[in-house]
Amino acid sequence: MLALDIRADGPIDTSSRELAQLAAGVRRNWPQLPSPIALEWSDRPVVAMDRGVPWLYGPVDRDPLMGQGGPAVLPRRQRKQLEEVAASGPRFDGVAVAHELDPDGPVRSLLPLLRNGARPCTDEVARELVGPAPAHPGVVRAARLLDSLFGGAALATAAGALDVLLDPIVFGVLAPAPLVPGTPSLWFPLAVWRW
Repeated sequence: MLALDIRADGPIDTSSRELAQLAAGVRRNWPQLPSPIALEWSDRPVVAMDRGVPWLYGPVDRDPLMGQGGPAVLPRRQRKQLEEVAASGPRFDGVAVAHELDPDGPVRSLLPLLRNGARPCTDEVARELVGPAPAHPGVVRAARLLDSLFGGAALATAAGALDVLLDPIVFGVLAPAPLVPGTPSLWFPLAVWRW
């Protein structure tokens, strides 16, 4: 869902001279990058609503699916996209990840609060909202093979983990000032996939 347009505590003035100059420079030097959205940087995970859909976003090092060795699962095609951007794109000030949340899942109890704006949350709450890491695509393929041989249960178990996550998006973040909480910044969607 590349239409993500979440705002941290209200819209940021994208007409600010610094952000406009930064956006123009990126567009001129790296026209292959998609259009950015403007968000304030946060060092913590943030829960927000975007056109009625709940999202959790924040720096990659605070992502609930990030393990010690990197992301729990990153599909091959998206890994290639990120490598291409790293080789030919700008040097980003930060990297962030956004996860679409199931409105009928754990975030349901927070929905009334989110009507008043985005909310930072703890790492523990972020993990609960996003849920467990999905099964690796190779595991799902193996489960399908087993299902074809033995029938039903293997795929149901592996695919259940896939239903938890919807649309992770990896963003490259650029700002005219150092990234500290509250810094207006440009978030460029670099990779997205549906589990």
